Amino acid sequence: MDKKIEYAIKTHGMEDAFGRVIIGFSGGADSSLLLHWFSTRAREIVCVHVNHMIRGGEADRDQHFCSEMCKKYGVELVVHKIDIPSLAEKRGKGIEETAREERYRVFQNELRDRGFDAILTAHNGDDNLESVIFNLTRGTGLNGLGGIKPKNGNVLRPLIYLSKEEIFSYCNENNIEYVTDSTNEDTDYTRNYIRHIVAPALKKINPELNSAIGRMTEGLMRDESFILSQAKDFVLSCNKGCADIDGIRSLSPSVRARVLKLLAGRSLDYKGICACEDIIFNSECGSYVELSSGLAFKRERDYVHFIPKEALCKLEYSYELTDTVHIDELGVTASFNELDASVYERLSTLTLSMNSIKGELVIRSRRDGDRILHNGMTKKIKRILCDKHIPSHLRDRIPIICDGYGIVALYDICLRDGCKYNGNGEKIKITFYKSK
Repeated sequence: MDKKIEYAIKTHGMEDAFGRVIIGFSGGADSSLLLHWFSTRAREIVCVHVNHMIRGGEADRDQHFCSEMCKKYGVELVVHKIDIPSLAEKRGKGIEETAREERYRVFQNELRDRGFDAILTAHNGDDNLESVIFNLTRGTGLNGLGGIKPKNGNVLRPLIYLSKEEIFSYCNENNIEYVTDSTNEDTDYTRNYIRHIVAPALKKINPELNSAIGRMTEGLMRDESFILSQAKDFVLSCNKGCADIDGIRSLSPSVRARVLKLLAGRSLDYKGICACEDIIFNSECGSYVELSSGLAFKRERDYVHFIPKEALCKLEYSYELTDTVHIDELGVTASFNELDASVYERLSTLTLSMNSIKGELVIRSRRDGDRILHNGMTKKIKRILCDKHIPSHLRDRIPIICDGYGIVALYDICLRDGCKYNGNGEKIKITFYKSK
């Protein structure tokens, strides 16, 4: 058994396991073995126990057991009590998923606050098998079929090559005490059903199933790592999250799917990826699809990008420009006066010839059919913005200044012919600032 743990540490670069570590300690056989093995090997250990408040008195019993075990090994125990059932209901998630999220949140907080080297969890080969089966039944890609990563950032799993049977045998042979979670027998939980019904049936076909799945997951994760590296290289070439349309089309489907996930910055399911692919290959400029992740994926003239869904809503505003006006929709202030503002708060300044202005000035959002006389030609505002490669979801945020004749200026992008101050006569100076 020692050799399997040492092999996992060496193969997956888990040397930090011998430093200052947080051990996720439930009191079960897995985590009790983990504490026992590293108690004489790690530089410093702090055990963290999360009481999920699911099993009443049994959960309190486990907490007490963990306290006694840590006293026995002379290590500090930190306990967090979290009402997982209530939290799961509030989030609209399952109890298992919520419990896992909260455990890792607690572990990471303890790691950060203490400045420790790593988090050790007691996941083993059977856990890996169950994860692969679980992911397979839901439909998954290489990442899901890769199972539990032996090393995932600062989370290390040195028991990943041990079977549950090996763990129990080691604990019994070395008089390592542990507690048993009664809910582990409840096959109403999906993972318990896999553990007690599905996995044993598969092991009748191949008694060495854990090893076979372990070899498979290692190979798949190597492949996943290579494909992901290709996707990351492409994303580095993207300008502010905008992917060149021809470039993203030229990628292999496997790399493109990972590029989309990286650009989105969050999980995209198969349906979402297919919807994005349709925009990439079968849409015109301005087309978009709304995704369940709170994002929309949009095609511009020569690139595609993700934007917040709310950015699709048309922004409308109109203000008469008198002295100083706050454009709340933009978080911008426009003024004829010099305001007390830093260079970082000052956005832009327009200097207009007063003789070219008719009536009052108005600042408003873009409207369909807007045109401006510029360089001797009447041009559509839409075309000017398109030629400037300004993303469509930002175009309504560019203020337009109008007078009695029509549009005077498209912010600081272009002025109506004859409106630019040339040094003769009176002038009007409009300065834009970030609103405070």
